[in-house]
Amino acid sequence: MKKFILLSACMLSILLTAQTTEPPTVRFFIKNISLLPKKVTLIAYSPGITGNSTYGYILLPGLKKAITYRVGTKLYIANEKQVGVVMSGNRIDGDKPFLVVGANDENKVFKVNN
Repeated sequence: MKKFILLSACMLSILLTAQTTEPPTVRFFIKNISLLPKKVTLIAYSPGITGNSTYGYILLPGLKKAITYRVGTKLYIANEKQVGVVMSGNRIDGDKPFLVVGANDENKVFKVNN
């Protein structure tokens, strides 16, 4: 019984001290540089996460929107066709991304004009 308790204590200490290293997050901005409000749909594929995240924003002219993602995330500004593909359960990460988030993107402003 003592051996079992000792072994359990060792295993627990190993589990508690083991750390998982997740990629750091980066905060950056997207900005509408047109004279009209713009609907922007962002689709993101983050490393280590199955599936995607999809967010829609209405950006007023000149407005900056703060966004935070993990380093290595592929970010797409999706058109209607890409949104349809994703909503049907398929992936678009074979397409060219708008941005692959890097550590050097911290506090950068990316202009959205199309």
